Amino acid sequence: MTEPIKPALQPSEWAAIMARAEDLVALREQVKGSPFSPHALAALFLYDQPFGFTPQDVIDEREVQAYCAAMAAKHAAAGESATAETFRLLGERHTIRADKLAALLPPFDAPAGGEEMPR
Repeated sequence: MTEPIKPALQPSEWAAIMARAEDLVALREQVKGSPFSPHALAALFLYDQPFGFTPQDVIDEREVQAYCAAMAAKHAAAGESATAETFRLLGERHTIRADKLAALLPPFDAPAGGEEMPR
């Protein structure tokens, strides 16, 4: 990526939207009659955009989760239960994040053996 990713909205724009949350709800209600859910529209609008997500993002999150699981096991074996629990909880958050990202992408097969996906 050659250019920095700019925020989608400026803080003042976010503040204006959040102050009128009912407008956002109304916008979401408008798409309910279309063939696509808000979830589907989000995926379609993000697809193939420089600010969207890639299969590599999912793979990275799953690799971090695996590392966290290994570190949790290592610390648990050493009797460091608090540190083990921290890694376990962190791994859970990375799993959830990977699932959220994957839900916004077309189906893909993750490469075997830690090979990197093309970006």
